[in-house]
Amino acid sequence: MRPRQSIDEKLRILREVRTEGDPEKIRETAIKYLADKTNLVIAEAAKLIGEFEVTELESELQAAWNRLIEHADPVKADKGCTAKTAIIETLGNLNHDDSEFYLTAIQYRQIEPGWPDAQDTAENVRAGCAFAIARSQQLRIVDKLTAFVDYLQGSRSDRINAVKAITDTRHESAIPLLRLKLLSGDPEAEVMGTCMSGLLDLATQRSIPLVAEFLSNPTENVVYEAAAALGVCGKPAAVEALINALKRTGNKDQQRSLLISIGLSRDPSAINFLISQLEARRDIETVLEALKPSCVYEETQRRVREVMQKIEG
Repeated sequence: MRPRQSIDEKLRILREVRTEGDPEKIRETAIKYLADKTNLVIAEAAKLIGEFEVTELESELQAAWNRLIEHADPVKADKGCTAKTAIIETLGNLNHDDSEFYLTAIQYRQIEPGWPDAQDTAENVRAGCAFAIARSQQLRIVDKLTAFVDYLQGSRSDRINAVKAITDTRHESAIPLLRLKLLSGDPEAEVMGTCMSGLLDLATQRSIPLVAEFLSNPTENVVYEAAAALGVCGKPAAVEALINALKRTGNKDQQRSLLISIGLSRDPSAINFLISQLEARRDIETVLEALKPSCVYEETQRRVREVMQKIEG
């Protein structure tokens, strides 16, 4: 009788197979270790399938998933959802489109002991399902958005990923839902910022005035999120909104955030404004930092050098 392999031995074999890169050996080894009892081994087998895009193993991956969630003690079987997360990510990377599977799996929760409070370790599992649902060709947009409305009621991480998944549908029907979430507010500024970025991605010109309103929000972190979203957007109207907000505020921290965000756009109007601020010797250190993204352009480098020579001379 052959001695039982240790966990370390199994993981070593998986690493060796990955290094060798033999397609048949990868398939055989992955199938074998997906059926293992140890979550770390299952996770590495799933990652191996995803990394080498091994096809026609979706049923084996789903069988491993079912075995883990149906275990008498799911926490003991897969502490931290390590294996389940790897399985969902691999199915997504393989573009496996099983809408019913993902609609069920997105509801999965695994509460584990923690300090000071118990923790739900399935957040990455739900995120992977959400992005797979967003890409699904089987589901109608109304079914996708219905699932995401439920997902929006979850934890901070759930809400952020729900907004990202809504945006990833790339459908115009997502726009009203994102506007509603933004206008309804959220305790976490990052959730608000993700909504703003999604709206500026899906409906840029229409969303700039709405996002610009949040530059006057009483919560500073919301202001920073709005500024960053508008900066990344990069459109002239977004730059104008940032410049106007900068002129209105006397808050030094907000001024710095707005300058950096103006620089993110790399729009000519933003570069010209920042150069004018440099010429006026206003917050030189921050303006130089804001100009860094635009210094990939030789013309911007030249203009900055000329102004700095005058200042230092």
